Amino acid sequence: MIDSANEAVLVCDRNGIITHANAASSLVYAGNRIGRAFAEVIPLDFHDTSGVLQADDMIAMVIAGTPLRGIEATATNAPKVKDYLVSAAPLRVAGDRISGAVVTMVDLSHRKAADDQQRLLMRELDHRVKNTLAMVASISARTAARADTVEDVQTVFSGRLQALAATHTLLLGSSWTSLELGAIVMSELAPHIDADAGQIATEGLAVAITPRAAIAFGLIVHELATNAVKYGALSQPGGRITVRALGGGDGESNPLVLEWRESGGPPVAPPEHKGFGHTVITRSLRYGTGGGAELDFDPAGLVCRISIPSGDLV
Repeated sequence: MIDSANEAVLVCDRNGIITHANAASSLVYAGNRIGRAFAEVIPLDFHDTSGVLQADDMIAMVIAGTPLRGIEATATNAPKVKDYLVSAAPLRVAGDRISGAVVTMVDLSHRKAADDQQRLLMRELDHRVKNTLAMVASISARTAARADTVEDVQTVFSGRLQALAATHTLLLGSSWTSLELGAIVMSELAPHIDADAGQIATEGLAVAITPRAAIAFGLIVHELATNAVKYGALSQPGGRITVRALGGGDGESNPLVLEWRESGGPPVAPPEHKGFGHTVITRSLRYGTGGGAELDFDPAGLVCRISIPSGDLV
């Protein structure tokens, strides 16, 4: 029965000498275990006991009649696996007389790895939430500072939050690994266009970018789309937007350049005052080398050239 167990099982006599050990116990101690003192060959560091509880104390307690169940410990001399869940029970051969102790050690390495991964994910989640909240606070403050009425604040701020949420939803679908530029463009433009009207043309956007670049790019496209609906190509029938990759992205300091070009709309003139939308467009990607965006108020239609840092290309 002991040999058939997958967990390490060791049996000690009343003096703490190992009398039986199964094959799985070789993970705890690779040498000959029989006839050796348990505390000598398998010293244990019991977590959160401040060093008070040692392996010989455990054996003594169990032989005195006190079982121990599910205590986490590190087998400091183990050749491979170090983390175990240790249980020990009195060995009763005949009647109530205790003849020794049976120690079972369950490998915790997989659970430890899962716990470490969970802690990593929680730290990452905390980091992302804090960054998102800081971004939302900034957007809120800057939107309120530029709006004339409460209704304007509600409309514009809500639109920007929806743009942020749309990119987050896409990232959730990809487990926050990466997003293609084309998916972001179509997600932000979908509320404003007729899918069958041929108002949008894209070229070379099957390029994946990191989550931070996706969020920044999504905000830029939202501002461009909102402007196009109010004043540009999407404000009248026949207007058209072309988004295409111009090249680059093939070197550490060589960003990928995209072009947003509007046509078929009313004549374009530079604005008298630059609002927060202009700031979002021109600043959102500047965190990386070569990143950013430039606006060209061509009378035939607004042109925006967007540079994605090469370090954010997946």
